[in-house]
Amino acid sequence: MQTTDLIKEKLDIADVIKPYVHLAPAGKNLKGLCPFHKEKSGSFIVSPDRQMWHCFGCGLGGDMFGFVMRYENVDFIEALKILADKAGIELKRVGNTDQRKYDALYEINRIAKDYFQASLNEPAGGSALSYLHERGLKDETVTAFELGVALPGNDNLMRHLTKMGYAPEAIKEAGLISKNERGLYYDFFRNRIMFPLHNPSGKVIGFTGRVMPGNESPEIGKYVNSHESPIFNKSKLLFGFWKTKNAIRDVNAAVLVEGQMDFLMSYQDGITNAVATSGTALTSEHLTALRRLCENLVLAFDNDGAGRAAAERTIDAAAAFDFNVKVLPLTEGAKDPADIVKGESGKMAKLVAEAMPAMEYYFQYHQISKDQPLVEKKKAIRAVLAKIKTISSPVEQSHWLTQLANRSNVGEQVLAAEMRQLKIEGVKVGGEAVRAPADILGQAGLPAGRQGIILERLLSLVLAAPALLPHIEKHYNLFSDEYRKAFEFIKTPGIAPKEGPIAHLLDVVHLRLSLESTDPEKLELEFKQLILAFQKEAVKERKMKLQEELKEAEKAKDETKVAVLLAEYQRISKM
Repeated sequence: MQTTDLIKEKLDIADVIKPYVHLAPAGKNLKGLCPFHKEKSGSFIVSPDRQMWHCFGCGLGGDMFGFVMRYENVDFIEALKILADKAGIELKRVGNTDQRKYDALYEINRIAKDYFQASLNEPAGGSALSYLHERGLKDETVTAFELGVALPGNDNLMRHLTKMGYAPEAIKEAGLISKNERGLYYDFFRNRIMFPLHNPSGKVIGFTGRVMPGNESPEIGKYVNSHESPIFNKSKLLFGFWKTKNAIRDVNAAVLVEGQMDFLMSYQDGITNAVATSGTALTSEHLTALRRLCENLVLAFDNDGAGRAAAERTIDAAAAFDFNVKVLPLTEGAKDPADIVKGESGKMAKLVAEAMPAMEYYFQYHQISKDQPLVEKKKAIRAVLAKIKTISSPVEQSHWLTQLANRSNVGEQVLAAEMRQLKIEGVKVGGEAVRAPADILGQAGLPAGRQGIILERLLSLVLAAPALLPHIEKHYNLFSDEYRKAFEFIKTPGIAPKEGPIAHLLDVVHLRLSLESTDPEKLELEFKQLILAFQKEAVKERKMKLQEELKEAEKAKDETKVAVLLAEYQRISKM
């Protein structure tokens, strides 16, 4: 038996989810408020019979592994370990070689963290602790985030770890030592203040080392990270996320800063929903981790040219993940968030509350004004128009075009014409196009949008009141194949598929029964309303497809096809 099946045999999904979500009985199922989006009435259903969960508000769902992965924001291996611990299963005994390897790497990094922490409290570590105090950090913050110091010396850590029984090759794989041309091992971190890097579960997976003050030079990096390892990938890691993920979920917002000191000072000053990129460029993986917890992002980047450019790149990337983005107002005399906090306690919270919408930031960043020279004005206007063009809402587009017209003294119609001519490339991070994973926005592998929701509800109504089924069959030609097949399984009960989109759809529909009324009159009334709504959506979708086909036919100058399509469009418009 596979490990996952063994865990599912020993654990009940309701018992796994109850510590995270208050669940109340709802027929054969359990119901509660969804932990993944804000809602007032419970649409989060757990089925002990089917060992699955689904939220009918945001569309997310899955098994116990999927729930733990999403709630704890961990990968499958970590979720496996969490659930194995709950089930009392020793992964080593079920032959998980990878897990044994990962456990060794976690342990090496934990021992290294303890060693660096202890060194900070030794006389030789006094200058590092003094620097942290000078920057404004309190002892409790230093302790809470397990900061330490790598003292001067070529092999202090290596000798400590080898005494603990670890081979040099294992320590090297953990990213903590290197080998020189003569084949000799040496500590990768020497004479540096150490910032442990934790995964979302709180395990140390690597380090960032800041060169000791007074030892900076162009030949060595001011900040360096551990070498990447099987447990550490800097493109996936957000500094501090292990401490702040619950606060980010609770307030539905994350404050994004650039470095460890910015994060630590902000957190110390009460910004407990902050995260830092640890000096690396923002990646799709970073945005994915944050978007699973919140919809709002506040950028608090350095007040310099590099920081402003990074803010612009981040705004564009975050837009692809459907974030509502705001930017901290730039303040004179403060280079970064750490300076703001050190200068005035509580100021950071005020600035976060006053953060400006991303588009307002663009107006300031590109210095749009009526008095600009024409060449500069044209360049700045085009830069802002490119951002406005990416906005999906026509209402919001119109609002910002009006704002741009007022500030630039250029008419809205002229700006709209200029915007139509602009060609926009897809957003890229690290040379790759930014795309939000399907599960981020609650998308399933079935027809999405309002039609999919309506069909899903019709299926559950038919389960609740089978007498309604004949009234649906005359609309079969408008249904997608998946939903038509699902209706057939409900119409003629038999052996339903165990896997695939149809099986998932049937599972979800059975869960939805927990939310349906038992009053026959209410069921019939809702059924009629849903049929009418579905017909409208089907007509709307067909008209959109006809418009696309008409454009292609007109380009091809196929007058016969244009006439046929126009007739079809006019017929449908009268429905």
